[in-house]
Amino acid sequence: MIRPAAKDDAPLLLALARETAMFSDDELETFAGMFREYADGALGPGHAWIVVEEEGLQAAAYYAPEMMSDGVWNLYFIGVRGAARRRGYGEALVAETERALREGGARMLLVETSSIEQFVPARRFYAKNGFDEEARIRDFYGPGQDKVIFRKSLL
Repeated sequence: MIRPAAKDDAPLLLALARETAMFSDDELETFAGMFREYADGALGPGHAWIVVEEEGLQAAAYYAPEMMSDGVWNLYFIGVRGAARRRGYGEALVAETERALREGGARMLLVETSSIEQFVPARRFYAKNGFDEEARIRDFYGPGQDKVIFRKSLL
């Protein structure tokens, strides 16, 4: 079942983000702060955290509108618990995100990731789900760590 994330989900979301092993401690702190702001209603309209709950919280995604754009959104986070991978939860979250955004008149969805080896599965996941690599910003995250931007039309 996919549902909006609730304030009580905060510890489980942080544990999920930690389990992905994709974030430094500083990034995890930022992650927790982003969810806290969302749960407190401090973020503007359109920010959405959704979760897959099936015998506990298995996966989550966070998307929000891109500032100063017309109908462009960013999928800032998507993660699936290790034991729950390869069950279609990630694809279901992408599909639900796209459905909600199309219903709201969005025209484009972006996702950003890193070029390092650790993120190869993430890049494959985005390509498998219909995203095209749109741009790379060399050395963005650090020397040899490019920012890779994927794009998907929602029209």
